[in-house]
Amino acid sequence: MESYVYLVLAAMEVGSDGRLSIEEDFADPRLLQPGSGVYVDVEGRDQRWQSRSALGLRLTIPGPLVAGSMEFEEPAERADFYVLRYGIGWQLADGRIEPFTVSVLVDSAELEQQTSAFRLGLWRSLGAAGALLVIAQVVFLVLVFRPLGRVAQDVAEVESGRAERLGGNYPRELEPLVRNVNRLLDTEQSNQQRIRNALDSLAHSLKTPLAVIQAGLPLHAGAAESSMQNAVDEMKRLIATRLERAGSSARRSLPEPVPVAPQLQRVLDSLRKVHSQGMIKATAIIEDDLAFYGERRDLLELMGNLLDNAFKYGQGQVRVAGGTLGPGRVRPGLWLTFEDDGPGIDERHWDRLLQRGTRGDERVEGHGLGLAIVLELVSAYGGTVDIGHSELGGALIRVKFPPG
Repeated sequence: MESYVYLVLAAMEVGSDGRLSIEEDFADPRLLQPGSGVYVDVEGRDQRWQSRSALGLRLTIPGPLVAGSMEFEEPAERADFYVLRYGIGWQLADGRIEPFTVSVLVDSAELEQQTSAFRLGLWRSLGAAGALLVIAQVVFLVLVFRPLGRVAQDVAEVESGRAERLGGNYPRELEPLVRNVNRLLDTEQSNQQRIRNALDSLAHSLKTPLAVIQAGLPLHAGAAESSMQNAVDEMKRLIATRLERAGSSARRSLPEPVPVAPQLQRVLDSLRKVHSQGMIKATAIIEDDLAFYGERRDLLELMGNLLDNAFKYGQGQVRVAGGTLGPGRVRPGLWLTFEDDGPGIDERHWDRLLQRGTRGDERVEGHGLGLAIVLELVSAYGGTVDIGHSELGGALIRVKFPPG
C-alpha cells in the first residue's frame, strides 16, 4: 500500500496556483480498472482526486493528516477496506506550503484472496517437502535395514535346521557378527564330533578288557563263574546305557527338523515283527507335516522305548497320537501320546516313576529303565513326561517338547 502512495506521488504535479494534476499513466493497471479492489484518493485544501478504479464507489475517508504523518487502519464495521493515509506538504514557487493527504484503500477480499493463495501455496510446498522427506526416510531405512533383514532370514534358516551356517555377502559392519556366529556354530559341531569320537574310543577300550575277563571266567572263576558272569553282563549293560546317555548330551543346539511320521512307521514295523505273536493292532494319528527339532536317534529311542512297553503290556491295542505345539513358530514344539489296553500303571507309582535320578531297578515292574531313559531324554530338550489312564483301559504316556 505504501508503494501505491509513492506511485501516485511520482505522477502528481501542483501548479503555481495550487491546483493538483495527476498523470494517470500508472504502471499498475488496477488503478485504472473500476472495482479492481485497489483505490487511491488524494485530498487537498479544496480539491480531491480519486483513481479510476474508484469509479462508482463512495469511499468514506477521515479528514486530512499533518504533513509527514502516516496512519494505517484495518477494516471496520463501517468499511471493508484496509486504509493507509500519508500526509504531505507541497512547497509552491512562492514558498507557500500546500497540504495534501494521499489515501490508499485495499479491499479486504483482495488481501484475503492473496493470503489464501499464499497459504495454499505454502501448504502445497510443505506437503511436497514432507512427502519427499518421508520417501527419503523410507528409502534410507530400507537401505539400512535390508542387510539386517537378510541376516535375520539366514539366522531363521539356521534356526529351522535348513542351513548349517550363515552365508552370503554382508556389509562390512555386520561381518564381525556373522563371522562370530559361524565360528560358534562350527565350534559346537566340532565339539559334538569330538565327544562322539571320545565316547566311541571309550567303548572300544572297555570292550577288550571285558572280553578278556569273560573269556577267563570258565578257567579261573570256579564256583563263582555264574555270579561273575552276571556281573560282567551288568557291566556291559551299564556301559552301553551310560555311553548312550552321554552321547545324547552331545546333541546340536539347532538340528534340522526330523519328520515324525516316517520314523514312527519305522519303529512300528520293527515292533510288529518282534511281537508278531501278540497280534497287537497299532493305530497312529499323526499330522503329516509333524516334525521333531532334535536328533533323529533321540526320537527313535523315545518312540522305541515307549512303544516297546505298549506292545509288551498291551493286550491287543496300541494307539499313538501327535500334534504341533506353538504353530507358526520358527521351531514349533510337539506332543506325543502312547496308549495301550494293558493293566496300566497304578497311580501310587506315577510320581516315583517320574523322579529324576531314581534307579531303573527300583521302579515298577515293566516300566523301569526304558521310562527312565525317556524321562532323561525329554528333560534334555526342556520337555515334560506325564503318566495317565488311557481310554483304551491301560497306561497313557504323554510327552511334550516346547517350541524352540
